[in-house]
Amino acid sequence: MSSMTRKTLNLMSCLVMLTASVAFAEDDAEELVEKVAVRNRLFSVEGKWEVGGNVGFSLLSRLTDHYNLNLSGAYNVRDWFALELRGGYAISRHTSLADQIQSDFFANNTISKANDAADLWEMTGNAVIGARFQPIYGKINLMAELPVHFQLYAWVGGGVGFLKRESMVLCASKVSARECGEFFTENKVSPLVSVALGFRFFVVQGHSVKFEVRDWSYLDSYYIDVDRTQLSTAQNPAPGGTLSPNAGITNLVQFDLGYAFIF
Repeated sequence: MSSMTRKTLNLMSCLVMLTASVAFAEDDAEELVEKVAVRNRLFSVEGKWEVGGNVGFSLLSRLTDHYNLNLSGAYNVRDWFALELRGGYAISRHTSLADQIQSDFFANNTISKANDAADLWEMTGNAVIGARFQPIYGKINLMAELPVHFQLYAWVGGGVGFLKRESMVLCASKVSARECGEFFTENKVSPLVSVALGFRFFVVQGHSVKFEVRDWSYLDSYYIDVDRTQLSTAQNPAPGGTLSPNAGITNLVQFDLGYAFIF
């Protein structure tokens, strides 16, 4: 092998090693930047306001089903703590199971005394204020060029809920002895407690997408020992019956998708 060839090979080897060193250095620099960005919160929210919206879907639908639409406003006191006001409207209804039980039960006119069902109150409106604790901040890579930063948060608060209820045994208008044309309905305003656990993701400054599981809790009530042979009216909703002393609490569990603009 000639000296010229050896010199050429040595030069090429040096160039390859130099290129590899530069590539490794760039990777190390990018990794360092990302580590520093996570530690120093590239997407800091401290001292910023945000407005947004959420849509919620029922996870455990038994007798009622809800689609909850909410608007929210929040102030991030710290990167790890925020105060939030939420208000909205829920599109609610009986599930097909509730409708079937309602119709089958009324068709059986051999039972003169009956108890209404629990957990039939449907949330129509809500307004709550709460605290959001968001101490965990991190980063994931969906793709090589798209690092996504996120916060894990817990939310707790309370307010008022606007509720409606359609009975499964109290008939307000009979079509026949075995068919009810209109079941008795009620409305009330009730204290409301809400808790949630979720993630919010940042890709660009000023915008976040939220995924959360949220529970809405409110006081239940229903009638027992109702005389089914008489019609229910606003003045006498449960003939011969009384309110159950052990009605408990209704828990409405939903999965929420949300967006917030941070400024």
